[in-house]
Amino acid sequence: MSAFEDVYKLVKEWQPEALPGELQYRNSLMALLRQRLIKASIEPEYRHKGTTTDIYVKQPGLLFGSSEVYVELKRNLLHKAQYDRLVGQIESLDPRKNAIIVVMCGETNPALVTRFKEKYDFADGSSFSGEPMIVVVKGDAGKK
Repeated sequence: MSAFEDVYKLVKEWQPEALPGELQYRNSLMALLRQRLIKASIEPEYRHKGTTTDIYVKQPGLLFGSSEVYVELKRNLLHKAQYDRLVGQIESLDPRKNAIIVVMCGETNPALVTRFKEKYDFADGSSFSGEPMIVVVKGDAGKK
């Protein structure tokens, strides 16, 4: 499997509890990735072409060399200014050329999530779609 498929599967399994900040969510997800993707290189705050992504995963492949995926994590996406910043970060990662998984944690504004998915023509995140970029919305555990 590719890094994109493996990380996507683990992000879907990940059940974060309510945490006080984005850094804690990132560290929780990184701990799971490091535990389960033993041969992968996993780096936080990875610099790429003038921007920084929350998590970078590079996984060695058997037949086709290594594969990589960028994970951008957003906590409490509630305001348009936050949405605009997220779009800028994603554009800097060049979603037409790089595999990206966007993970939204905590509270989210459903209208902004919908706008983001429409902008990048996402699958709904309910199954692996083969797209080079996908969004996964995770609510805090114990919250409705």
